[in-house]
Amino acid sequence: MSSEQAAAALGVRLSTLYAYVSRGVIPREVVTDPEGRRVSRFRRDDVLALSQARSRPRAGAWSPLIESDVTQLDASGRLAFRGIDVADCAGWGYERTACHVLDIPDAAWHLNFDVPAPGTERATDTIRWTVMRLAARDEFRERIDPGHCRSVAISAVTASTTALTGLRDGTVAERLARAWTPDAAGARWPAVAQAIDTALSVLVDHELTASTVAARAAAGVRSDPWMVLLTGLAAMSGPFQAGAGQAAAAALRAWKADRTVPPAPVSGFGHKVYVGPDPRAVLLLDRVAAVCPETADSIDDLAVRMARAHSLHPNIDAALGGLILAADLPDDAGDVIFALARIPGLMAHALEEYPHGLRLRPRALS
Repeated sequence: MSSEQAAAALGVRLSTLYAYVSRGVIPREVVTDPEGRRVSRFRRDDVLALSQARSRPRAGAWSPLIESDVTQLDASGRLAFRGIDVADCAGWGYERTACHVLDIPDAAWHLNFDVPAPGTERATDTIRWTVMRLAARDEFRERIDPGHCRSVAISAVTASTTALTGLRDGTVAERLARAWTPDAAGARWPAVAQAIDTALSVLVDHELTASTVAARAAAGVRSDPWMVLLTGLAAMSGPFQAGAGQAAAAALRAWKADRTVPPAPVSGFGHKVYVGPDPRAVLLLDRVAAVCPETADSIDDLAVRMARAHSLHPNIDAALGGLILAADLPDDAGDVIFALARIPGLMAHALEEYPHGLRLRPRALS
């Protein structure tokens, strides 16, 4: 079958079909046509098998295939937000990257309303608490038009940052750095702020993670945009997503203390998608080296040992753990960075899902 025929049979666009090829979902053959052009061909059986897999529940696993323009990634280590490589987005900074993912040219990242002071709960609870308070105060809460949804995402990030830091001026990264770094006026502070900004930028989205699917499911039942964010934030709160940076920081501390290679994989190494280095970790670890070269060297040493012993490479959690150690940030700084960063991505996916209605309805096996 030609590319066009295969895409039509699967009900997807050509770009999605090629994404399936790059991720190993479906094989293809490249042949030369009578006019001397190199073209793709797909075996009919492979196309039919994938088409059936898209509509048939599998025993022991749920493998939805959802078209999305937000993020493109593959096992080779490529990651792009709406077609722009993650390295370029990291150079833009968090705010511009967030606007790009939300598919808007620019936005005002400042507050025009008061943020009630939080209590003494966990930092990520403050984020969820702020989202709930803003939802209660939104007279247009039920609106799901793109303009309102994007405004909700930006307001959630801005207000949560203020609630966490007590600061209103500066970028999200600058405010977090001032709140977390005791020597905010010292020579090291700009490097810390830049590292936090890179972490926020590369974490804006990562395709269909558990929290993203949860947010899409909420959008599918027409939950308001605030509740969509709250759903995604709740789903990412465990140790396998937002909390993984803390576990990675603990593993790095243990490594620095005794230089013993863990007998089994530990948090911060290996990934379910990437077979090689995580491109987000590569970018952030460069920033960690600017903050504290000693910490970066220690992580590099462990990375070499883990690659030899377990064939595993550092992921974004190792880089977040390294940032926590290098800048002496609070243990839950990785949780905060992850949650704030991901809010625009959650909303971008909700905007894609709203028009589809209730379609994410897996079946149970008994």
